[in-house]
Amino acid sequence: MPGADERPGGTDPAPGRKVRENLGQIRNRFPRRSDMIAVLAVAVFVCFSWTIIGFFNKLSSFILYFTPGEIGNIFAFMMAFALLESLAAAGLLILLSALLPSSWLKEGFAFKGFVILLVATITAILFQKALRDHFPSGQTLLTYSLLPMLLMALLVWFIHSRPRLQKILLSVQDRILIMLFIYVPIGVIGLLVVMARDLL
Repeated sequence: MPGADERPGGTDPAPGRKVRENLGQIRNRFPRRSDMIAVLAVAVFVCFSWTIIGFFNKLSSFILYFTPGEIGNIFAFMMAFALLESLAAAGLLILLSALLPSSWLKEGFAFKGFVILLVATITAILFQKALRDHFPSGQTLLTYSLLPMLLMALLVWFIHSRPRLQKILLSVQDRILIMLFIYVPIGVIGLLVVMARDLL
C-alpha cells in the first residue's frame, strides 16, 4: 500500500512541499515589501541628491574642459553609479535584516533603515570634509567607523520604544517615496546610456 504522502504513480510530493516550506521560511526572514521599498526610497533620495549636488558644484569646471556631449556622458555615468549605489545600500540592509535576529533589524525595518542611512550619510559628509585631499590616518578611520555604528545602535534603541518618533520618520519616508518615480528612471536612463556607450 502506498503511504499517505505517495501518489499512485510512486512519486512522492513531500520533497516539493519541503522546498516550498524552505522558501517560505527564507521569505519570512526578510522584512515586509513595503518596508523594503521605503528604505530603498531613502537610499535613492540620499545617493541621487548627493550626486546631483556634486555634479552642479563641478559643472563650472566641466564647462571649461568638456564639450556638452561629454558633460552629458559624465552626468549619465554619475546617475548610473547613484542607482547602483542606492541599490547596494538598500540591498545590504535587507540582507543584514535577514541574517541578524529579527528583533535587531527586521522588526521596524522601515524606521531603522531610515536611521541607519541618515547617520551613514551625515558620517560620509563629515568624513569627506575632514579628509579633503589627505590620506586618512588609522585614528580617523576608526573614529568614522566605530562612532557612527554606536550612534546608529543608540538611535535605533531610543526610537524603538517611542512610537511617535517612528510615526514622524515614517511620515517623512512617505514623502520621500515620490522620489523613486523621479530618480530611478533617471538612473536607469543613465545606466542605459553608459552601457550603449561601452558597446558602441
